[in-house]
Amino acid sequence: MTRTTPHAAASDDAVMPGDPLAAAQLRLRQLGARVTQPRLAILACLIEAPEPLTHQAVIDHLPAEGDVDRVTVYRVLDWLVDQGLAQKRAGSDRVFRFSLVEHEAARAEVHRQHSHFHCTRCDRTFCLESAGKSVAPRVPNGFAIEHVELTVNGICAECGRSHGDASAH
Repeated sequence: MTRTTPHAAASDDAVMPGDPLAAAQLRLRQLGARVTQPRLAILACLIEAPEPLTHQAVIDHLPAEGDVDRVTVYRVLDWLVDQGLAQKRAGSDRVFRFSLVEHEAARAEVHRQHSHFHCTRCDRTFCLESAGKSVAPRVPNGFAIEHVELTVNGICAECGRSHGDASAH
């Protein structure tokens, strides 16, 4: 059976209840990275985000007094992806969205791969937790998989109910 959960940082509550800045600082220190104001603010933004955010949404959520420019936001988001703390996915609108990698997976050397469900009506993305099956296909000898992405597109239960679709389960 497949279970869906919205992209959120609920697992962070066990680490730092209600304090995304403290959780962000802890993650950066565990990584051995420099803790800068832009990294801290942007990671905290992803930690408290209930769903993946576009670059513009990250900018909109940052505190005004932080004075982080657009280019710095792009660089920090890409740096967080490179460090394994965030993931970057292109939506059906071809706009990249960034989300936090689950805390336990962020500490592991290899991020636990899983599928996503993208609602084509509300544009939300949900994690799909499989029953132990890998989403990685078999590849020929000598090939090495670096990353696998599987996104299922459709209508989420909430949108299905609100629009009266019988097909939404």
